[in-house]
Amino acid sequence: MSVRTLQPWIDAYTDLQADIQTFSFLMTLADLTSDADYKLVVADLGNGSILAKLKVYRGTSLAAEIPIIDNPTAVLSLYTDNNEPNIPGIAVICGNNILIYRNCRPYFKCSLPALECSSLEADVWRQKSQPSQLVNLLEELSKEVGYSNLSAPTQALLALEPSAREEFAFKHRSCPIKKQITVSCATTIKKSLTDTKSVECIVLATESSQLFVVDPEIFSVAANFSINFVAALMSSSGLYTVDYQVLLISRTGCVQIFHSGVCRTVVQLTALPISLVQQSQFFITANMDNTLQCFSLKGNKQWSVTLPGAPITMTMVPVTTQALNLVAVAINKPSGGCLHLYAGPQLMHAFVTSDPVSSLVFGRYGQEEHALVSISNAGALSVKLLKRTANFGNGEKPIILQNQPNNIKLSIPKKSKIFVEQTLREREQCKEMHSWFHRSWIGMSLKASECYLNALKTATVCQREALKLTIHVVGLGPKLKISLFLDNLAVDYVPAGLAVTFLYDPKVYTLEKPYITIPMLVPGLTCCLETLVTCELAIVGSMTAVVFANRILLTAIINMPPAAGVLM
Repeated sequence: MSVRTLQPWIDAYTDLQADIQTFSFLMTLADLTSDADYKLVVADLGNGSILAKLKVYRGTSLAAEIPIIDNPTAVLSLYTDNNEPNIPGIAVICGNNILIYRNCRPYFKCSLPALECSSLEADVWRQKSQPSQLVNLLEELSKEVGYSNLSAPTQALLALEPSAREEFAFKHRSCPIKKQITVSCATTIKKSLTDTKSVECIVLATESSQLFVVDPEIFSVAANFSINFVAALMSSSGLYTVDYQVLLISRTGCVQIFHSGVCRTVVQLTALPISLVQQSQFFITANMDNTLQCFSLKGNKQWSVTLPGAPITMTMVPVTTQALNLVAVAINKPSGGCLHLYAGPQLMHAFVTSDPVSSLVFGRYGQEEHALVSISNAGALSVKLLKRTANFGNGEKPIILQNQPNNIKLSIPKKSKIFVEQTLREREQCKEMHSWFHRSWIGMSLKASECYLNALKTATVCQREALKLTIHVVGLGPKLKISLFLDNLAVDYVPAGLAVTFLYDPKVYTLEKPYITIPMLVPGLTCCLETLVTCELAIVGSMTAVVFANRILLTAIINMPPAAGVLM
């Protein structure tokens, strides 16, 4: 398979001295000032001696730099309200805290509730024992329940030097012993509308196997669920107030979908995943066995591609001008770094990077709609813009997983006064209209059930007279042949005195045998009856076949094909 070598990217900006240490989930692109000038927001973890910072890039310059209290778990861009101007907030998740920034300034802080520790651990702290005895009891408890399941004060006490434990135990003996929550991964989900600038909720997975949904309008936990594993990767789809689902992948490669308060296992990956992207009803994972795999949300494997090296990260690259949803995968090879773009299992484009890429994000940057921002392992920042004339086709039709929008302009009529009044009435009386519809639907179902019961009670055909009729129409016209195949479904009954006739329009059709006598129907044998039909007019019509004895036993409607060779 050949790959187009024409470079579709423009190297807009490169800063080799940026010295940014980050990951893809700590980068986002957002319109921070609501002026259609999108900025790059990245959390720089520093090199150990320098604390983490939130950096904002505008164009080719560093516009702001904000210190962060702790190393972040995720950086998200979301809209917290519908006020004008509609300015997004930047959510920085650190530990159990959600820090919201607006206009490059701290705006709000929300903390997840702490977990109650075990009653046994609380009893050990309440005992008036010596610090050495307290440490011994807590060490035994740690062996029983595990160090990670202990509260923060207990973990800190066991990690201290023996000389500092007495003072620490004296200070924290009267403090509440609770276990702090640590967020493992996060994402956003639309709250009630699918608009680009509609309000979004924050979905958080924690190290304590919990799933939180935070409402940004009131800055509080809207929902809290328990799951049976610690999620490392996640994505979401749907609307929170309507119907939504969250795709979760554990550190062991178990893929589960959370929907309606229940987690169900989808598939167990053969290798540990590194990155995750979701495309409509499919999700793609880059795995440690150097493969790129695609699965449906039901767990069916769609395709798998072997990569030329170890994948580091990946991101979605939607090219709206070509109706393509590409996946960009950063690969680390022995010879250096490269970046591959896939449409399904097909490689659409590839280019070599001077240093392996560690972080990727794609979206609007500045005034450009398609920008690929990457950060290398050495901390270099690179911005590439997609040319408007870029063409990722290579002579073969790419495999696309989801239906792409058609560039067809629909002729939508203008809104009339009646339409507007009807819309307002539906909005104001939605509950009454839904109740009326529900009541009418139940009434119609009840009426249908009553009619069905009456038909069963008043049926004139008994079980012994059960017949099966199959009709074939053969020919092109104007002469056609109708073949009737009649079967007796009874076991110990042979009906006699049966006949078949046809109801039709004599101006359209002429039958050779409008009345056919049916011989004795033996159970297990098929009786074949034939007659010729002449089409007088070149129109599509129908006729009815009636099987009767002293009463009608069976009827069938025959949809006749259009006859060829008939002059109008």
